Amino acid sequence: MNGRRVSDFSEIARIPTEAIERTEIFPEEVALKYGYRADQKLVNIITFARFKSRVGQLNYLLLGEGGRDTPGIIADYFAISGDTRYSIGADYDRSGSLLESERGVVQPSGTPDLGRFRTLLPEARRLALNGLVSGTVLNGVSSTLNARIEAVETNALLGLGFAGPLLRDSDTRTVGVGTTQFGRISKWTWAVTGDYTRISTHVLTDTGIAGRRDDARSVDALANADVVLAGAVLELPAGPLFTSVRGGIDVRDFTSTAQRSGLAERTALSRDRGTVQINLDLPILGKKEAPSPLGRLSANANFAVERLSDFGTLRTIGYGVSWSPVNALNLIVSATGEEAAPRVEQLGGPTIVTPNVRTFDVTRREVVDVTRIFGGNPNLRPDDRHVVKIGLNAQPLSATDLVLSIDYVSTRIDNPIAPFPILTPEIEAAFPDRFTRGANGRLLEINDRPLNFARSQQQQLRLGISFTRPLGPLPLETQSAGRVFASEADVRRAYPGARVFVGAPGSPLARRAENVSSRLFASLYHNLVLEDSIVTRESGPILNLLDGDAIDFRGGRPQHEIELQAGAFKRGLGIKVTANWRSGTRVDDLGNVAGNLHFESLATVNINLFANLAERFAGGAASAWWSKGARATLGISNLFNARPQVHDDTGTTPLSYQPAYLDPLGRSILFSLRKVF
Repeated sequence: MNGRRVSDFSEIARIPTEAIERTEIFPEEVALKYGYRADQKLVNIITFARFKSRVGQLNYLLLGEGGRDTPGIIADYFAISGDTRYSIGADYDRSGSLLESERGVVQPSGTPDLGRFRTLLPEARRLALNGLVSGTVLNGVSSTLNARIEAVETNALLGLGFAGPLLRDSDTRTVGVGTTQFGRISKWTWAVTGDYTRISTHVLTDTGIAGRRDDARSVDALANADVVLAGAVLELPAGPLFTSVRGGIDVRDFTSTAQRSGLAERTALSRDRGTVQINLDLPILGKKEAPSPLGRLSANANFAVERLSDFGTLRTIGYGVSWSPVNALNLIVSATGEEAAPRVEQLGGPTIVTPNVRTFDVTRREVVDVTRIFGGNPNLRPDDRHVVKIGLNAQPLSATDLVLSIDYVSTRIDNPIAPFPILTPEIEAAFPDRFTRGANGRLLEINDRPLNFARSQQQQLRLGISFTRPLGPLPLETQSAGRVFASEADVRRAYPGARVFVGAPGSPLARRAENVSSRLFASLYHNLVLEDSIVTRESGPILNLLDGDAIDFRGGRPQHEIELQAGAFKRGLGIKVTANWRSGTRVDDLGNVAGNLHFESLATVNINLFANLAERFAGGAASAWWSKGARATLGISNLFNARPQVHDDTGTTPLSYQPAYLDPLGRSILFSLRKVF
């Protein structure tokens, strides 16, 4: 934010849009200069120097088929005065439960009324409070302190037991405090960030025996601090050699207890982590102001070592090059090798037993309600991830904001950590100890704790095109260029030595620039998956997720995914349409007369409409208190109520693959009214 690192996302999550002058999105190599890896994008939010607002917002979300609604309220106070910033806010929302009976879910024979005692979505309540203060405490040092509290409660129905309906009550409390200190030493910048977060969870589950409930509790506490020093080491013909050094420490404690069927289980884990990371950005050819005949060429590298108290030393190595033979073309190639340990909650999460989980047993081609056991797995091993990325961006027409992109990503992971997959014969053959069957072969229990596969390999190609153009006549001085710039810095890079004037909000200059910000935009991206395979165990079966194998309820990996976005904004009115399509998948024939399971292709469309009332009703209404700073929003998700459709070769849908299970919400409608006071 304003060129300075933030301790966590909560520092910027509640900034009113009216306070933001612009948002800058930088390419991956710029991330190195701020202590991040070269495969991460950097987003910089620039705020106005002076701003104050009190914001109230009412939300109401309802489902097109009824059964559940979610009212909510948000209140925020936000003020900026130079380097001083204050913020305090609260929000509350409540969602009703959604029963299987309210979606017409077909139950197993002999239990037609069971849907009245099973929730597709639980009843939920959430309350969050947050506050922030920022300013210059010492000479030249900017300091920020933020705090947040959140409480979430849910209540679910798990079916019928011997003593009546089975209930599950969950309560999660989060408390966090973060701080950021930023300053300069000569040409170097330094930043210190720190954060403390404590998450406590309490889950009570009925066992079916009157008066007895399973009790699972966990507390996850993490304290961390990072120091980043960044600056130019020396000046080279093509520009400065830039480096950043980051050092950090984490202290984490995780405890969990579980009372299950009269038996007590306790886990206490701790993890101390120390890390050092060095980033280098080396210009090789050409400056932006005076490119060489071969264009601009730079290289980057990063190396990190972290020491974990429970897993020893892990390393990360990354390197890449960026080449722009001409201004309209940029090629980025990067490679990263990263070792990562499992999270402590994956190692020591409390045991939670969930009865009556509807499961499709692919081997026997039957749907059964089984007991599923969730919790930590202390035998998890670190994974080793290798990623290669090749990205090409082109802007073929200098006077038109048209961008073409091609990105290729290859990922290989040794010992990947994953949630336990769905039941298939291949998975049961690889992990037979995770399944319990009765004497007649019927499935009774599944151990759903996370696991390590042996290896995984993915390759994908992403093709994209995006287009933006202003609506209405441009100011005279910009007509010849016809381009829309994201920031003042972009203007200065495009036109060295130019004088740039930025108008205050509401000024004549700002109104003249409104035609530039009023725009039409569209983008289309196609994600083509070339490979997605998993080796379950050494010498074990290999799962080809593109060709008949699956590890989740989507039935494999769609080979094609298309994303379309289009919208327009002018004089306070805006519309945005998003459409997503994915190709169908299948689970192969398993020797049963019913044949393959087919997962049909799926297309969803979302539409959002909004109106800034003061901008739309200019003149007398613009000064009215009710319209000033007021925005009305209508959003419809899944406009055509499309849901996943699954069937076998006979046209039959297994009970556990009914559309309401795969997507309980369907079409949802959100009304929102926001007012700045």
